[in-house]
Amino acid sequence: MVGIVFYVLGLVVLIFAGLNFNNLFFAQKLLAKSDIPTYSQMVFIPILLGVLVILDGSFIANLKRGSSGVLYALGNLAWLYGFYLLYQRLSVPVNEIDAYRSVFYLTFAGVLAFIIGAILNDINKSSK
Repeated sequence: MVGIVFYVLGLVVLIFAGLNFNNLFFAQKLLAKSDIPTYSQMVFIPILLGVLVILDGSFIANLKRGSSGVLYALGNLAWLYGFYLLYQRLSVPVNEIDAYRSVFYLTFAGVLAFIIGAILNDINKSSK
């Protein structure tokens, strides 16, 4: 039940981010480089957090083993810290690719932890 609530909450956050993008891009026509912090706060961070909450909901709904929960938690921490770094870099428009490298590595590590956790969760327990 908790997993389904997380899943629905993630979908609501994604819809909210989509509506904000529609408002900023099409209605207000904010297209300049100086508008990047606005997109960061109102579109990109809600999208990333919505995806994280959807992943959490699907993992919680299907969780069979405690060890995979540890990997999910580790993946969440990597993603959240990566999102924090991304928010900092998008608050002040940064064009250098090196500034986003750590964000990529943290997000990749988080996704890898999610995948390994899902594999561990789906391995059948040995029957003795």
